[in-house]
Amino acid sequence: MINLKDKMKKPGKSRFFIIITVLYAIMVFYLSVSSGVGDIKHFLKMDLGYPLRNFLVANDMSSISKFMIDCLHAVQKASLDPGHIGIYFGFGVLLYFVFLSSKNPGLVRNSAAFAVFMGTVYGILNEIFQSFLPYRTASVEDAVSNLIGLLLAQIFVILFVLALKSVLNRKKKVEALAD
Repeated sequence: MINLKDKMKKPGKSRFFIIITVLYAIMVFYLSVSSGVGDIKHFLKMDLGYPLRNFLVANDMSSISKFMIDCLHAVQKASLDPGHIGIYFGFGVLLYFVFLSSKNPGLVRNSAAFAVFMGTVYGILNEIFQSFLPYRTASVEDAVSNLIGLLLAQIFVILFVLALKSVLNRKKKVEALAD
């Protein structure tokens, strides 16, 4: 049986994930302390959001577009920030692979839990730091949005890994039958 955890334990992979995750954390910190976040939100809405919606509608996928817009409205109605959810989703995926590539068996076995814990601690510290900046405010809603992004990332990664294992096991069985 193919074991993804064994493949992740190579020292080079561990360093790679640590470096990428630290750089991502620096980017998150930069975004959280900069006053020009409105420019990023404008970019996401105007240069990414509307073209994506138009593409989906033009290709007879308006139901997907409607679902995505309805989800966005539900998230905003709940006072959650889709930007935080998305950013911390990416952070959660990276953290999962950092812990999965660790030499410590406890970290490997509980990669998802440690990713959520460390990402949440980082998000809360970011919110606390923002409370000291005159042009930013800290909010519980942002911290909850961060946590939701981290949890969604773990669900996604675990489902992806399970699907990948299933595909690889089927491929191995087919190859064994062919021999």
